[in-house]
Amino acid sequence: MKSLMHTQGSTTASDVYKATLTSHVGIFQSPPRIVPIEVSYSEQQQAQLAYFLRLLKQANQENRWIMFIGQDALLDKRLLINAGIDINKVLLLKNMKKQSKHLLMVKALEMGNCSAVIVSGEIETFNTPLITMAAEQSKTLAFVLNQNVKAQLTFH
Repeated sequence: MKSLMHTQGSTTASDVYKATLTSHVGIFQSPPRIVPIEVSYSEQQQAQLAYFLRLLKQANQENRWIMFIGQDALLDKRLLINAGIDINKVLLLKNMKKQSKHLLMVKALEMGNCSAVIVSGEIETFNTPLITMAAEQSKTLAFVLNQNVKAQLTFH
């Protein structure tokens, strides 16, 4: 899985999920070089969303939080419940002081009390050495939802 992370400009949720299946270890047992994982999907293309939810379900099994940074990153509560995610272990960090999402993600990763941290934005903004190092040290998954595509998704 490590070579997969190094060869691509960004890593997708399906890349990470498929790599955990082929390596026969959990996402936290043999930590890869964790970079922000890109989750881009639309109403027509929901495969990445399905892989993302599977990874969140695995992360939810740890005794740590799943943190969404900003209301724009938060997924529908019913969608999380239907995916088998315990919403009692989900946090929403509201950016009341309008701080940089990048900085908030770094801080959330460095704290080490989350198994996954999710933010909405462009992958290039979050694909930095600071985020990579913080995610590696805390063994936390860092996800970036593509906000341009996410806005087109409707929940029924």
